[in-house]
Amino acid sequence: MAQILKEEIEKNIFRAAIDEFYTMGYQSATLRNIAEEAGIPVGLIYTYYKNKAALFAAVVNPTYLSFQKILSTASSPESNPGYDKFFHEELPFIFTMLKNNRKPFIILIDKSKGTVYENAREELILLTQIHIQAQLQHKLIHCEKKVDDLFYHILANNFMEGLFEIARHYKDEKWADHIMKLFIQQYFYGINSVIV
Repeated sequence: MAQILKEEIEKNIFRAAIDEFYTMGYQSATLRNIAEEAGIPVGLIYTYYKNKAALFAAVVNPTYLSFQKILSTASSPESNPGYDKFFHEELPFIFTMLKNNRKPFIILIDKSKGTVYENAREELILLTQIHIQAQLQHKLIHCEKKVDDLFYHILANNFMEGLFEIARHYKDEKWADHIMKLFIQQYFYGINSVIV
C-alpha cells in the first residue's frame, strides 16, 4: 500500500511539474507551485527529485532522447534513405510524440532557458539538417550537383519550425493528422500539391 502511495505522489509531482514548466518556463517555475498543485508539502519533492533541474530533466529528457535517437538513426550511413523510411518510421514517431508528449516537447524547445537543454532546439534542427543532407546527397551523387550547406540548414529549420508550430497549436489527434499530412505533402511536393 505504501509503495502505491509513493508512486501516486511521484506521478502527481510529475504532472504538476509539466503544467508548471509549460506555463511558466524553467526559470519562472517554482517547486512551491509544483508542490501546491500536487497537493503535497514542498519538502516532499526532494524525496523524489534532487532539485528543480533534476525534475525538469525528468520531464524533458525522454522526449529529447527519443528525438535524438530517431534523427541520429535516420542520418546514419546504414539507414535506408528515402521517403518510405520517413513515412513508415519517422512520421509515426512524430504523431505519437504530438499525441502523448506534446507539452514536454514544447517545454524542451521553448521553455528550457537556464537549463542544460536550452540549446536542444538548435541541436534538433542540426540533427534534422544532417538527416536531410544525408537523404539529398544520396540523390545528388548521381547527378553531380553541389549544394551549399546553408540550403540544408534552411530546409531543416523550416521543417522543424513547422513541426514546432503544429505542436504549439495542437488541437486533437484528427486535426494533427490532417495538418501534418498537409505540411508533409507541401514540404516534399510543393504548395501546388496542397492547393490543386
